[in-house]
Amino acid sequence: MLEFIWHARGGQGAFTAARCLGAAAALSAGQHALAFPTFGPERRGAPMRAFAKISSAPIGDRSASSSAQFVLFLDQTLFSDGFQEELAEGGIALVNAKEPSGFADARVLTLDADGISSAILGRPFPNTAFLGAIPALTEAVSIQDIEHGIRATMPPKLADKNVEVAKAAYEAMQANGLSDQPSRRCSHRSHANTADPDGIHDPLVSALRPDDGWTPHLREAFSARPADFASSTAFEAGYLTTPNAGWRSLRPVIDPDACTLCMSCYLYCPDGTIVKERDAAGDVVSLAVDLAFCKGCGVCAKVCPADCIQMVPEGGDAA
Repeated sequence: MLEFIWHARGGQGAFTAARCLGAAAALSAGQHALAFPTFGPERRGAPMRAFAKISSAPIGDRSASSSAQFVLFLDQTLFSDGFQEELAEGGIALVNAKEPSGFADARVLTLDADGISSAILGRPFPNTAFLGAIPALTEAVSIQDIEHGIRATMPPKLADKNVEVAKAAYEAMQANGLSDQPSRRCSHRSHANTADPDGIHDPLVSALRPDDGWTPHLREAFSARPADFASSTAFEAGYLTTPNAGWRSLRPVIDPDACTLCMSCYLYCPDGTIVKERDAAGDVVSLAVDLAFCKGCGVCAKVCPADCIQMVPEGGDAA
């Protein structure tokens, strides 16, 4: 059985991608598939995960995957050194990054999914770009299967452009040497193996890890030992170089003269972005907002009894 773990933020379409992948495998490739999400705070911009499983036999394990052959990071800010713990033997991690960098682990591949989707859709929606990359990494599904999966799960007005994004990503992966390894290619069209109910010799696993021991990685010519990650996002989870990674539309502005230091905003902020500023004696003298992590939800303004927090358009000034 092949397993996929999708790391993303709310609004990036990770569950949609997992569902499309499942549809591609089940409806077009004739396999068994399962796709489901798991959320923390259910709001746009919050970290979430989705899972997809593909097998030639019925899938009885419906639990979240703890390790997978493919670990996919639709948002680079969620990628950190702990990714190895989720990788199954022979697996790879695919990161949405603008530039390949000097990251030493050959299991890490990069794809400029934001750039590809922006060029076609006008906005960075990385989910279908990642779908298009998958057929370049495994024979479990073909790019034609992915197209069928997209058309089966998306409205017609969205499907055409997203199919175009998927094909562009697939071609980008091909151009970087991921489809010319003959040892990686083998048939994935198969029926359940009753002699192997646990899928130990599942042909889908063989598609990723053939007997000759070849492990998928980019050719040296592509230099995908990642050297510089995309400058517009983060180096690791928990640190942002672009405030809020572009998710916020309104931001809070605190009037220091009207603030009574009641700490209501500090207590109610769901992301802990209210910062206490102290004097030399350690006393709290004012409050500020950490805009790198603030989602602009407006809770602080709602609960402020002094009405000293104003929500203003991103990039604008308080009245």
